[in-house]
Amino acid sequence: MDNENMQNKDENDLADGSGNWEPDPYHRHEQRWWNGMRWSEKVRSNSSAQIDPPGVIPNPVNRDAHDGPAEPLSGVKLPLRTASPYVPHLLLVGLILLLAACVLGLLALIN
Repeated sequence: MDNENMQNKDENDLADGSGNWEPDPYHRHEQRWWNGMRWSEKVRSNSSAQIDPPGVIPNPVNRDAHDGPAEPLSGVKLPLRTASPYVPHLLLVGLILLLAACVLGLLALIN
């Protein structure tokens, strides 16, 4: 469904009194459609109606519930994948070995 048809449908819903546009409680768009019982996937940003990406299970954020910055996490394990500082060096050594093998292969073909 294109944005124009979706926007017209939403305006008709508003005219019926079955819901209204409210500030997005998930803070991903400017407004989200409230159908009177739950938040819809219909959103508006920059005056353009859209559908919030499927598969996203949003949790509303109450900004007033937070007193300040979050406390730092303690006792958390490091990520499983950390890049070794030697990776660039190993790639360079591998490239040099590959080039040496190619040169030796060419010399063997020539002789």
